[in-house]
Amino acid sequence: MMKRTIIALLSLLLVLSINLPTSHAASPTIKLYLDGQKLSSSVAPRLINQTTMVPLRVIAEGLGANVNWDKKSQIATVSDDTTTIVLPINGSYAILNGTTKSLEQAPIVIDGVTLLPIRFVAENFGLIVKWDASTYAVSLWRTNSDVSGSDPAVDPDVPELPPDQYPALQSIQMINNLLTIATDGSFSPSVSVLTNPDRLVIDLPGVTFNGAISQPIDNTAGVVSDIASNNPYISNISYIMNNSESSTIRVIADLKQKVSYQIQNTGDASKLVIRLASAASDNTASKSAIYIYHSHDQESWIPELPGVKNSDYAFNKTTNVTMLGARLAGVLQAMGAEVYQTSYDYESIYGSQFNYAKSYIYSEKSIINQLALHPQIKYLFDIHRDTSSRSATTATIRGTSYAKLYFVIGLENPNWKQNDAFAKKVQALVTAKYPGLSRGIYYKDKSVGNGWYNQNYSSNSALIEVGGAANTLAESNRTMDILAQAINQIRLGG
Repeated sequence: MMKRTIIALLSLLLVLSINLPTSHAASPTIKLYLDGQKLSSSVAPRLINQTTMVPLRVIAEGLGANVNWDKKSQIATVSDDTTTIVLPINGSYAILNGTTKSLEQAPIVIDGVTLLPIRFVAENFGLIVKWDASTYAVSLWRTNSDVSGSDPAVDPDVPELPPDQYPALQSIQMINNLLTIATDGSFSPSVSVLTNPDRLVIDLPGVTFNGAISQPIDNTAGVVSDIASNNPYISNISYIMNNSESSTIRVIADLKQKVSYQIQNTGDASKLVIRLASAASDNTASKSAIYIYHSHDQESWIPELPGVKNSDYAFNKTTNVTMLGARLAGVLQAMGAEVYQTSYDYESIYGSQFNYAKSYIYSEKSIINQLALHPQIKYLFDIHRDTSSRSATTATIRGTSYAKLYFVIGLENPNWKQNDAFAKKVQALVTAKYPGLSRGIYYKDKSVGNGWYNQNYSSNSALIEVGGAANTLAESNRTMDILAQAINQIRLGG
């Protein structure tokens, strides 16, 4: 379906392609992406009064919506089963499901091509819109979740495949400190460590024995035969159909010593890679340090940037979310916590090779480096700010305004429920004293973003959106002080 949509979009773009007058071509060409796929056209998106404008039919057909253009009245209508947007050309407003909404930039027609404000239209049809100022790129991501300010703080429903589509187990390998399990399709494993005896247990729900590894006879356990005798971590690996009703295969690795483990993000949903380390060298018992970092380090706030009126341009090399990280670190350190914070400007570090879409790859390198330098780190916090409206990102509590917290959980991490439990614990401590300060928890898989957010590096890892582009630094700092209290309480065992 996606492939057909992209082809249809490209065809439309070619039909709409015309040469624009020189007077409209002063700005650099803006690139447009839909679900990571680049769309090309000589009728490119453009900046008008700090608003990104995109051809009408490119937006609408990408959404699977209906488009109607009334040349006589100069009115464009975009609609689907639940949403209708009426856009009078050169009008400062749109009519959304019968309600008038103001626009920062009026729809216009240039050489017969109707251009609309991308954020307004796309977000009202359920897309996430991201603007990368460094590369002049607009990315549209499909999502069925409400990111405009409601609270989707419920466990997501993970769709189940019918049994005839279950992936088959293909291989189980243990080489040095890497345990790799592969199937011939996507699967969602669950990993845990048991004691007395020490074992690593991996459950593979919805996986069959119809592949290279066959089911053991009479419900006995199969054994992986090529485990090196000198492997420092694992002495034996067995597997069995643990639950035939859910077709859950259980893999059990007998441990030679107590271990810590790290699930690796391979980018391949058909493969699980677990990196093992000695629990003694990992010093797990004494872990309590905190690491604060920023995958999108230049995110800033409109009120703090003179002349900026649009969240698409609320980015700055010095006035940005790293200031919130510094505030959080300073307060926690004053409370006696061991805290490390990095405020790397990845755009400056990578220069011409910088790609905003690789932000979490860049920050992952920072995490790996910090964990190597400071193995006592237990808690990881990636601090951001959101792009939703001020009304969605601001709470007024006892007469004082605060930037709301919004927790993001990546569903691609097989142990995401541990991150979810941690986020809910932080959220509960915050809202106990400041009701309404949290917008809830937003669950994201690879269809709407990275899907991992580096949360596989610790079960005590959280990506937190602090307010939005319309909030002030003061409002955001007030929230950081409250967040610090909750984190410190957890650190102390509260």
